Amino acid sequence: MITKYNNSAVFLHWIIGFLLIFLLITGTFVLSEIPNTLEKIGNFRIHMILGILISILSVIRIVNIIKSKKPEDLQMSKLRLKLMKINHVLIYVVVIAIGVSGILLAKSTGLGDIVFFGSNNEIYESFKDYSFGKIHGFLTKVLLFLIATHILGVVSYSIKNKINITKRMWFK
Repeated sequence: MITKYNNSAVFLHWIIGFLLIFLLITGTFVLSEIPNTLEKIGNFRIHMILGILISILSVIRIVNIIKSKKPEDLQMSKLRLKLMKINHVLIYVVVIAIGVSGILLAKSTGLGDIVFFGSNNEIYESFKDYSFGKIHGFLTKVLLFLIATHILGVVSYSIKNKINITKRMWFK
């Protein structure tokens, strides 16, 4: 009986998790508050590189999930088990959708060319004026909610069952 996730799954889970939290916090509370000027290019570059990295790592994580043996399901009601699985799937769908919307936003506004190739195009005053900017911002809020419910689920299960289930997602 498998009781833990494999080490590559654990590594991907935690590195993606930390990077996501970093980008969500800095993107929502820092980057969005700084005016879109040339001084912001370095911040955009870091945000975009990490966003692309998270997208790639998430695809690798999905492949790892599909190909690897998983631990036995936790003992819980069928409804809670179903909600847990839906939450996990939605997290990955939303992470990939955020990555795609970010790439499309950068492409449609020329920001990618400005940040990575030194284009002299003007930086738009607000990316919220673009559909992809609105989508990107909305999806980040959805992801924050999904991550919060994921953490709440882990904590509530651990307290209710007096089991530290985070050990399942730690290195062997």
